Amino acid sequence: MRRLPVLLLAAALLGAVASPAAAERRMFSYDPISPDARRLTGAGVTVLFEQGLLNARPIKVLATGVPAQALLRKGSQKDLGKGGLGAMSGVDADAALYEVDGTAEQGKVYVRAFCPGSKRLWLSFSRIALRHDLRIQAFGDDPRAAGQARLCGTLDFSYRGEWRLPSDGPPDPNEDWTDSLNGPR
Repeated sequence: MRRLPVLLLAAALLGAVASPAAAERRMFSYDPISPDARRLTGAGVTVLFEQGLLNARPIKVLATGVPAQALLRKGSQKDLGKGGLGAMSGVDADAALYEVDGTAEQGKVYVRAFCPGSKRLWLSFSRIALRHDLRIQAFGDDPRAAGQARLCGTLDFSYRGEWRLPSDGPPDPNEDWTDSLNGPR
């Protein structure tokens, strides 16, 4: 009987160690379907993400039609103001929140484009999954209300396909992509 807790602890530790190793990088492209998505992204977006066993963690958002990309880092609900996403009306309170790194890539361009007047930009993502549409909501710090974020746009996208990533280097959005479940990823 005493072995059971030890075995459960060992299995949990092995699972925790194996999870990062099991993650793989993937890229999905999406076409804009909402007015905000068409206005802010033109031809849509491509999301580079790390696929784990239970979830997908976005790493970068790339504009599909132009060479613009934003590096993402995990966002904090408290940065949005009291109550975070749950205190705002018309937002997906259960979405995963990420902040655009304004110092990397074209992060400042994304901040200005998505939330004019803001200095910071957060993006919330619905579930990222094969053949599923995507909703991204953009939030910026409100220049008129210190410590409070505002909703700047709700961007709805339809799933377009998956890019095939090279195995020996960074992803190249100019490579062929495939929407085949049987084809290489």
